[in-house]
Amino acid sequence: MKAPIASCMLLLLILSACATAPRKIYISDSDFVEESREYSPDRAMLILNYTLDIGALGYSNRGTAVLRISDLTKDLTQFNLPDNLEQVKWIDNKTISARIDVIPYIRNDEKPPIRDIEVNGVKVNVAPYDHIEKEFHMETEHREASPDGKYQLVAYRYCKDRSNLKFIHISVIHKGERAPKYGNYYIADMYSDRILYGGWTKDNTLVFYSNSMYADHIKYFFVRNRPNIKLEIIVDDSRFAAKYRWTELN
Repeated sequence: MKAPIASCMLLLLILSACATAPRKIYISDSDFVEESREYSPDRAMLILNYTLDIGALGYSNRGTAVLRISDLTKDLTQFNLPDNLEQVKWIDNKTISARIDVIPYIRNDEKPPIRDIEVNGVKVNVAPYDHIEKEFHMETEHREASPDGKYQLVAYRYCKDRSNLKFIHISVIHKGERAPKYGNYYIADMYSDRILYGGWTKDNTLVFYSNSMYADHIKYFFVRNRPNIKLEIIVDDSRFAAKYRWTELN
């Protein structure tokens, strides 16, 4: 009986390895969708942005590959840039620039991996990106002192004007302090603020309001080492169902 058992174990190991093996991706794949391509100045190489359509639910995986023209028939995954790089552009025939969004790392109290790399013989100059452009200014949506007078809740964002709102930062600061550049309590993202209003209760507890679409996601956007203050989240679709940004100035 030992031989059959050993054969079954070997088969299970093979199947497990196959199930976890990374998928190869080709332009000819039926689920491959080309999003865009940008050629190098000499047109010998290109940056290819693509999507994999994985079903009727609309979910997809994205990738960015740096290719020679002769690589278009090959497995793209060997030429992919890391997933955390964005805004990829050619500088010259052998160099491209890319940005890494540092907000998730700030939120998690981690050092962002800002370092140049090389992909397919092309140097990638990597720079940090925090969504705050030079022409932006800080705009406060809400400021409120705690009932005991020790703290202030400040909700603010950075934008050029109100026609294109960026995501909310929320900080809890001591009375008389200035709000830090990045939220020390909560930092949203470009998809939604998720927290749509907030304030204090009489017992110095923070209370934040959301809707049923976003409330379950709020927990992923709190700053890891935030001030230790009691918190309550209230789902209120009657007031906030149609909102995705915390706005009080409109």
